[in-house]
Amino acid sequence: MRAFLVSVAAALALALAGCAQVAPPGSDPGPSETPVGSPSSTWLSEEPVTLVVGQATDLSRTRGLPKAILSVNSVTEQATCPSGAVGPTQGQFIAIDLTAHRVSDSGQFELAVYDWLTLDVAGQEHDGQMAVVSGLCLAPGSGISLDYDAGGRMTGLVLIDAPTDVTLIQARNPLAQPPVTISIELPPR
Repeated sequence: MRAFLVSVAAALALALAGCAQVAPPGSDPGPSETPVGSPSSTWLSEEPVTLVVGQATDLSRTRGLPKAILSVNSVTEQATCPSGAVGPTQGQFIAIDLTAHRVSDSGQFELAVYDWLTLDVAGQEHDGQMAVVSGLCLAPGSGISLDYDAGGRMTGLVLIDAPTDVTLIQARNPLAQPPVTISIELPPR
């Protein structure tokens, strides 16, 4: 039986070796190429993205992020819930005014369904409860949307629940593996 297993292993090794591609003797295999991606997968970076108020940032080349140019128009601490439906449970609401311009026909503005978090001075993460807070507080059409308008633009607010000692706001794509995070710097206090 042992001789049979050795024979099968040897035959399998020879068969797999025949599948390998090796440059012919004396030829130059050339430089290795870095994959650039297909039209549906054009990201070139896995670096974290940090957004700054007033600056447009192209997200389209980063894995797991919307194919859009995103601008943070403003970040307002101690924001109110326009509908009055709920109050902050962690200390304050923060309103983030965003504008996105689609750079391809790749569908929707997925940032609308990301997990929104905040970090406090101790480095602890806090759930921003964006879906609940924005859904209860913002008038229809004023929050960020999955859908771009006919001109490929999306403008809207994100309202999150945050501690008063918040140091950073993050939006995390939980569907990307590993998850991809966008950080939003707070304006100077």
